[in-house]
Amino acid sequence: MEEKFLNHQDYLRVKTLESYKILDTLPEEMYDDITLLASCICDMPIVLLSLIDDKRQFFKSKVGIDLQGTPIEHSVCFHALLSNEELFEVPDLRKDDRFQNNPLVENNPNLVSYFGVPLQNSAGIAFGTLCVISQEEPKTISEEKKQILKRLAKQVVYLLELRRQNFELKRYQEEVEYYSKQMEEFAHTAAHDLRAPLRAVKSFLQLIEMKREGQVDEKEKKYFDFIYTNIDTMNQLIVDLLDYAKSDSKIDEKESIDLNEFITQIFHNLVEHHHLSNSSLKIKEMPTLSFSKLALHMIFYNLIDNSLKYRSQEKDLELKIGYDSDLFNHYFEVEDNGIGIAAEYYESIFKPFKRLHTKSEYAGSGLGLASVKKIIQKLGGTITVKSVLGKGTKFTVAIPKE
Repeated sequence: MEEKFLNHQDYLRVKTLESYKILDTLPEEMYDDITLLASCICDMPIVLLSLIDDKRQFFKSKVGIDLQGTPIEHSVCFHALLSNEELFEVPDLRKDDRFQNNPLVENNPNLVSYFGVPLQNSAGIAFGTLCVISQEEPKTISEEKKQILKRLAKQVVYLLELRRQNFELKRYQEEVEYYSKQMEEFAHTAAHDLRAPLRAVKSFLQLIEMKREGQVDEKEKKYFDFIYTNIDTMNQLIVDLLDYAKSDSKIDEKESIDLNEFITQIFHNLVEHHHLSNSSLKIKEMPTLSFSKLALHMIFYNLIDNSLKYRSQEKDLELKIGYDSDLFNHYFEVEDNGIGIAAEYYESIFKPFKRLHTKSEYAGSGLGLASVKKIIQKLGGTITVKSVLGKGTKFTVAIPKE
């Protein structure tokens, strides 16, 4: 069997149609509406939305004809593509040498007058036509109707481009989900593999310290404390990296959450973790929500932890958490009386690893607020900050309702 090689123009046309994933698909109302409009406006019995590959023309939508398509050699529309005209006209196919022996002209459906507008993408590649055709006898259409036919053809191209973009968006979303899952799996593996040697180092260090009990001088004790501090810092960085990776997934799993109890428990756990007794929480009456526990935990854990870390050394910490809602969103406010943030840093504090203070001043990896913003954006929400240096900071979170 002789293999057929496509010329460049045929190749471009076929690749364009492949990008639309439209060939051999079922009828769709939005295309049928356009062909019906063209039939009514131009007063023609036959209207075709014809898509042409290298071998045939496929009728995505049609009026007045039962065929699903024809071989390319019987396609008047193919000649319309080759013509490079805005509107290809044949007043009487029966008297035109190119078409008078065409079976569609000689026999049923007995095509006579043809008016076809080539469908072109933004790159100028023509891949089909929107055409109106008379039967049995010649007919013409006015210049005004020709312009309308051209506009309807443009609408067909717009719909096909939207179709292509939707497929690309779906493919992109699938890729993002795949790489997100890969990232989380990597983070879990990395966290386990990195924390194991840290635990081993800490254990052996403790053994050495126990063995030298009573023999460690002040200088060596400082060395031990320095190593322990850095081990704990490294361990926390690994945990924070894992949380940052988690913020891309598993937020669709919902459960009923009593926010009053949920937030209060997070606060008390963090106060105990930081060994703080001079901290108080005022929480407005909260609802019970069916929501992602992972998402809410990451948000409130990091915002409360931030307030505890950056508390003022000159006064007790007062933390206030408020709630409000409207038809569309849940609103949360987390306000403290800590050291505050300068206005020029409002954007940068949400960037990964961005820190405004040295680790010797305030502990942390610089990933907490980045994780919060990332997961809020994943939920379709927003987070904003307002602060006054030396007086405190207020974070406002808006999360869309289901």
